[in-house]
Amino acid sequence: MQAAAEYRKPVRLFEKWENRQKVILFADVVGSARLFTTADNASIGAWLSFVAYLKDDLLPEHDGRLVKSLGDGILAEIEHATSAVRFAMRLTAELAKINEQLPAVNRLQVRIGIDTGDVLTTGDDDIYGSHVNIAARLMSLARPGEIVASAEVRDALASELDAEFEDLGDCHLKNVAETVRAFRVHPVGTHPSIFPLQQFEDLFPTVAIIPFTPRSRSRDNYVLGEVLAEELIVALSRSSELNVISRLSTTGFRMRNISLAKISETLQADFVLSGTYSGDANHVILDAELADAKTGRVIWSDRLSEEVPTLLSDSSVMYQFAKDCHAAIFRSEVQQALSCPMQTLDAYSLLMSAIGLIYRLSRHHFEYAAELLDELIHRSSRQPAMALAWKAKWHVLAVQQGWTDSPEREKSLALSCTQTALDHDPTNVTALVSEGFALTNLAHKLEEAEQRYNMALEYNPNYAMGRLLRGTLFAFKGAGEEAVKDTELALRLSPIDPYRYFFLSLAASACVTAEKYDRALEFANQSLRSNRAHTSTLRAKAVAEMRLGHTELAARTISELRERQPDLTVSRWLKNSPSAQFQVGKDFAETLRQAGLPP
Repeated sequence: MQAAAEYRKPVRLFEKWENRQKVILFADVVGSARLFTTADNASIGAWLSFVAYLKDDLLPEHDGRLVKSLGDGILAEIEHATSAVRFAMRLTAELAKINEQLPAVNRLQVRIGIDTGDVLTTGDDDIYGSHVNIAARLMSLARPGEIVASAEVRDALASELDAEFEDLGDCHLKNVAETVRAFRVHPVGTHPSIFPLQQFEDLFPTVAIIPFTPRSRSRDNYVLGEVLAEELIVALSRSSELNVISRLSTTGFRMRNISLAKISETLQADFVLSGTYSGDANHVILDAELADAKTGRVIWSDRLSEEVPTLLSDSSVMYQFAKDCHAAIFRSEVQQALSCPMQTLDAYSLLMSAIGLIYRLSRHHFEYAAELLDELIHRSSRQPAMALAWKAKWHVLAVQQGWTDSPEREKSLALSCTQTALDHDPTNVTALVSEGFALTNLAHKLEEAEQRYNMALEYNPNYAMGRLLRGTLFAFKGAGEEAVKDTELALRLSPIDPYRYFFLSLAASACVTAEKYDRALEFANQSLRSNRAHTSTLRAKAVAEMRLGHTELAARTISELRERQPDLTVSRWLKNSPSAQFQVGKDFAETLRQAGLPP
């Protein structure tokens, strides 16, 4: 009976089990049987002092505790995988310092194994479970001075930020039924990084959106921050003028205090959007800021206060937030271009600034945009397709705004730009669309232009500008329904375009052709609220107003149009319009005359 009672004592000891997820780390001294041969051996004293340092200082710094010392090794549990890997690297670095003071024969090298998962903790704070065993077996795979971790640990870390990983494959471990995927862990920078060769089409700036941080700093409350970041990534990705880093690449920066320079270096980002939020499942307040990674300067900040269900169900809220962010990048680049010597600007700054200045439709800024594009073409003589495509568009808009004394010269220059661009890259979508734009508006070769648009949309069916301009071509030919279909799809594809007025203007023209005058007027007014200098919008508005019977309003619109384009007449418009050869163009001209434009 006494023996049976004694046998039951351990059972009472383990009555209280606590099951919790931890990171388990095993480390042992390589060749300890040789090193620890005598009680006065210097290695023993150094190791024991080092273990005390780990227990009292290093582990607490990394949210960990020493479970037990195993004589020639240690077992530790740590809260998070990131902390565990940092601790392991710090352990080897600190041990290297100690070894500098020891004779070569007494130097200590450790091997480390790390796994993560549920462990059982008993009343005496010891830990048990399969993951404890796996961590010990992973340690046996490591060579002296190495760290080996499971795939679960690797997945919890951000590659190239926390560490570099070398795949060891599916490993058979002693007393473990299934194979375990293992990775050798190296400090960041162990192996040289390889970045993709920059293509000229990638000259647009790169934006990284870091998962937003709860102000409570609770690691259990980060999900909403991930969701908000994902919504903004989706919204900003709809822009054709930005490269947006994927969420899977940015999520590794969640809940971390990492410098802007480090984020930029790791993700190759030019701009970083980050922020904090507070709230609950019903309502959230998000404070976000956009920083220029190169200078560290915050170029835009905003607060969003919204019901969470609305955020998740109504994409327009996030699209507006993204639109403001997008516009801030363009404003920043334009301001830099206007205040800095051209030679100091990066290539993407030249392109972004030129686009921004083109769409301002200010004569002075328009001319400077041409200089920026010329500089960019000169710099990128080996891959000039994108810059040439935009320069061609510049020549077309010069004619449309009446800012040239020779439309014929602009036509020749525009087509020369696109032909050179397509010689370099026959599949360049922007160049194909720009050539279609020039063939439509300057050469009046609508069949050839439609061919270019169709080719571009075969390569990229979601290219909003291609849809928009092909829709405008349909409007010139009198195909109203096709025009409306393409232009309205373009509007849906470009919800955050900072120059949305241009899309709205051409959608208004398409609606005029389709005889949807109320909608045409709605689009025209929206466009003019953003930019009243676009003469094409004023023409479409005047025709819509006149055909709706609003003769006085049409007369005022024509008056404003003539203030911006004093030499415009009906005959001059017919001479330059691609639709003049069609009945729809003749009817449009007649309505302009009725509204008050001189013949």
